[in-house]
Amino acid sequence: MRKGDKMGLKDRLENELFDFAKENNLTISDIRLMYAGPTMRTRHTLVLAFTNVGMFTFQFKLGEAEMHFLDKSKLHKIEMRKKTLVYELKIQAYTEENKLEEGKYLVSKRVMGRKWHQETVNKLLSLEGRALYKEEFDHESH
Repeated sequence: MRKGDKMGLKDRLENELFDFAKENNLTISDIRLMYAGPTMRTRHTLVLAFTNVGMFTFQFKLGEAEMHFLDKSKLHKIEMRKKTLVYELKIQAYTEENKLEEGKYLVSKRVMGRKWHQETVNKLLSLEGRALYKEEFDHESH
């Protein structure tokens, strides 16, 4: 993705997701985008995309976005809780070696001009321990 494109950020990210899905024979039917980052100062450096096929991470560097995909079969748990100024998002997932790892992100409560961010925040807060997608997190064999 190039910085000067006329398309809005949400549209550009969704296009990247659909291109990836097409190249990998996946069908994406639901996308929820949200800004996140590892620290207070960097909480807008990533965009997380939760989809029915898994989670995508977009990392921004000098006007370019780098995308990573985590299949939903590797996701174990997604949990978000309120902190004083932000939310803390914890994502547990299985590695290629079948070990459970946890990533923590800080998420802004609101991002001006990014309605999609707030919609995803509200969706994750409403889960209260339930899976984002029905068949997600089925790891009884682990």
